[in-house]
Amino acid sequence: MPIGRVAGIPIFVAPSWFLSVAAIALISGPVVNNIVPNLSAAAGYGVAVLLGVLLGASVLAHELGHCVAARHFGVGVVQVRLFILGGVSEIARVPTSARESAGVASAGPIVSALITAVFSGLALIPEPRTVSWLLALQMAIANGIITAFNLLPALPLDGGRVLRAAIWQRTGSRRKGTVAAVVGGYLVGSALIVWSVLRLISGDQGSVVQGLVGVAMAYYIAVGARAEQTEPEPKPWPAGTTVGSFARRTIQLPAETPVGSALTSAAGQEVILLGADGSAVGILDTRTALSLAAYSPGAPATRAAQPVLPGSIVLFSDGSAEVDEQLRSEAATHFLLIGKDGLPQGVICREDFPQGKDRQPSRPDQEDS
Repeated sequence: MPIGRVAGIPIFVAPSWFLSVAAIALISGPVVNNIVPNLSAAAGYGVAVLLGVLLGASVLAHELGHCVAARHFGVGVVQVRLFILGGVSEIARVPTSARESAGVASAGPIVSALITAVFSGLALIPEPRTVSWLLALQMAIANGIITAFNLLPALPLDGGRVLRAAIWQRTGSRRKGTVAAVVGGYLVGSALIVWSVLRLISGDQGSVVQGLVGVAMAYYIAVGARAEQTEPEPKPWPAGTTVGSFARRTIQLPAETPVGSALTSAAGQEVILLGADGSAVGILDTRTALSLAAYSPGAPATRAAQPVLPGSIVLFSDGSAEVDEQLRSEAATHFLLIGKDGLPQGVICREDFPQGKDRQPSRPDQEDS
């Protein structure tokens, strides 16, 4: 369910997140009472609930770190979702360079490390065995674990994405980086299973809970690694082909142009709609425009246009691999081609690409925690 926005980014919380807070309260309530003297049982559980909420806020801060980095690289952010095992930030497109990928992936652990440092310092201020001391100490420990876990070189964790980016940068092949990080995912998942089994057979309540969490995390990593492993290989373009080879002829019209007039002016060409500042704001969808013009030819052409978003922009320098990533992660049917001078050079339709016929858009790219 939506709980608000941060810097314009929609934040959603899954019902399972509330279950995680309840589980933390049930497990941690008696521990709080044992550590902090003269605290009633109800107050102990209240402190435990507050700890669960603060942990959720820490995960949210981690995900917002990914979002800030994505925006820095010009990548749009769709939303952030929190759930029982952590959170996910959904960005509008797959990073198109190793530097971009590493920057977005590493931002989350950097935020978690900063939170760890802040709460480690705060834990030194109050008297030991007080509520404020316990909350600061637990937040420092929890965020330290979040940082360390996410830095493991395993997809779909942030460390796996950084490893992929490093190999991608060194070899020029994103696929080789993905293979290495997927192997890391299976190794980390296997290690988690072994550790979880050892915790489960120990028998005490705390170890059983840790073992169950370990099994869940191993499953999460295995599923994520499998999804990355089955990522299809892009089809290469014919020799000498560039992204500009797929561009269709276009005309540019003001965004407020009536849809009927836009269709007449188009004469079979694609139409780029321009805002008051001269920037491209939309690409006319011919089928939608024809339907709209049939009963309201004076309606603004923008009503029948696909908006120009960061994910629907193709750069003149993009190659087969970059375009394949975009076709897989974007729902757009029309892409605006931007030349080396930063100006629109044409419109490319999904169906025109060799990959377009068998590359259906999937969900947005994700940075997980």
